[in-house]
Amino acid sequence: MAAGSTTARRCVPCVGQTVKETPIPNRALKSTVESFQKEKGWRVTRAPNAICGLHLRDLQMFCAHDEEPICAECIPLHSNHDVKPIDHGVKYCQDLLELKVKILADKLEYFKKMKKRCNETSSHIQSQSVEAEKQIRHLFERLHKILNEEEASRITALKKEEEQKKKMLNEKVDSISRDITSLTELIQSLRKEMVAEDLVVLQNYQSLKNRAQWTDEKSQKFPPGVLIDVARHVGALDYKVWESMRSQVKCFPVLMDPNTVSPWLSMSLDYASVKESTERQSVPDNPERFDPCVFVLGSEGFMSGRHRWEVNVGDNPKWVLGVCKESVARKRKFTVTTSGGVWSIGLSKGVYSGLTSPRTILTVAKRPETIRVKVNMEKGEVSFWDADSGAHLITYTDTFGGKLFPLFGPGLHKTPMAIQPAKLTIHK
Repeated sequence: MAAGSTTARRCVPCVGQTVKETPIPNRALKSTVESFQKEKGWRVTRAPNAICGLHLRDLQMFCAHDEEPICAECIPLHSNHDVKPIDHGVKYCQDLLELKVKILADKLEYFKKMKKRCNETSSHIQSQSVEAEKQIRHLFERLHKILNEEEASRITALKKEEEQKKKMLNEKVDSISRDITSLTELIQSLRKEMVAEDLVVLQNYQSLKNRAQWTDEKSQKFPPGVLIDVARHVGALDYKVWESMRSQVKCFPVLMDPNTVSPWLSMSLDYASVKESTERQSVPDNPERFDPCVFVLGSEGFMSGRHRWEVNVGDNPKWVLGVCKESVARKRKFTVTTSGGVWSIGLSKGVYSGLTSPRTILTVAKRPETIRVKVNMEKGEVSFWDADSGAHLITYTDTFGGKLFPLFGPGLHKTPMAIQPAKLTIHK
């Protein structure tokens, strides 16, 4: 604005307008500020074109309270505030911004790791799909082979019966044909002798009468049971095939969930057994997976009903087996107790225990190799038995308050912890 022009400005403290052609400099205040700066040893850094909008003075100070630069004449307006020289204010702001930038950089690093984790998980999903498809195809190839063999066997049996029945009829036809020939010749002979002279006919009558009798009644009857027993071959065929296949397939009452298995464990392809891995498995660190604890959950949980399964623990010197809540810790070590939502038993240092707090020592007559687990959701019971001897080990009674999952803790041992196939029974 040109010199001598009238400038209308708003006074910040009074919120009123004042009209001055030229601001009146406060020499005493300036001298006081400069003396204060010299006393403190502050260095005044001038920023080009940095002018106070209220006083039209250079911005030489920084108010940390209001986080804004001010001029010397603004100091009374910022009484009791932390006022710093410009260079100190810059350092103050830079430190605060550096802290915020560090937080943003940490977030950026986190997002990069998360992106990498997502990409790795996506690759793992593809690997899972490929492997699952391979297993599905292999299984159905095996089932197709069994079915094809069963089909061929049943068709062979059908054709064999067909040949037997046709052979029986052919033999009957041959026999009848011989009888027809014999009867034809007999009739012709009798008729020829019947037209002889009267006295000859009378003399030969008894002989002719005896010859005219046919005593083979067997050849006159149609043979029974010559039709194919179609009902035996076709009736309820799907059920019969299924029943015959029971010996070819395994039925597991529960299975293990590979998405929860610890990276330090190796699982069988049928998801029915788990053991120590010779090296850490390359699997995604998904929220469901146990790490660092060496556990794996069942693939399905229970909200109701009665359930039972048997697990072979073999000669493993340390293991844990039972059920747990879905909310059990996955990403940290935890104490396995009923108060923590785990109802289980275990073997450690040669002692069998119910994993309560404190532990419940179990007395066993002999080392159990197969443990039976029973769950009754309606009664709120979880019980453990020696499957071989039928000896009862321990029963928990509690209010579960949610879904329970089978829990398997094989420890780091080479002997697998294996779910045993269920015995199928048909009730008629």
